[in-house]
Amino acid sequence: MATGQTLLTLTSIVLLAIISLNIGNMYVQSVQVTVDTQHSSDALNYGRDLGERIQSYVFNYGEFENSRYASLNDIYDPAARDSTISPANKIFYATTEIGSEEVLLYGMEGRIVNIRIYERCTVQENEFNFIVEYSTAITDLNH
Repeated sequence: MATGQTLLTLTSIVLLAIISLNIGNMYVQSVQVTVDTQHSSDALNYGRDLGERIQSYVFNYGEFENSRYASLNDIYDPAARDSTISPANKIFYATTEIGSEEVLLYGMEGRIVNIRIYERCTVQENEFNFIVEYSTAITDLNH
């Protein structure tokens, strides 16, 4: 085999290796994006679930301020936050911020409730990363 053919063969092997590594890297990135999207979706579903639980107070509106959902206001206090484990085995933490009484749609009075979902920071144990926020409104349907 001539020197030119040997160099051509080596070059083609190197190009094949580069292409193979790039395909593998794209696959890993794709899996990572899919996993991150699933975690965000699970966090939003958790917020939606809490929102539906809060919505159950529309017929007991007066009891809402004394409910456990009204006291979920400090991410750093385990007694003042809610938590759940996602289907992907990730632990999410939630807090609620309840707005003041105001006129909402169609002249009904109620409150806006912002639900914030966090995950624990992997670097520092007492730090949390914000993931998503879900807002809902609660009104008094007995009025």
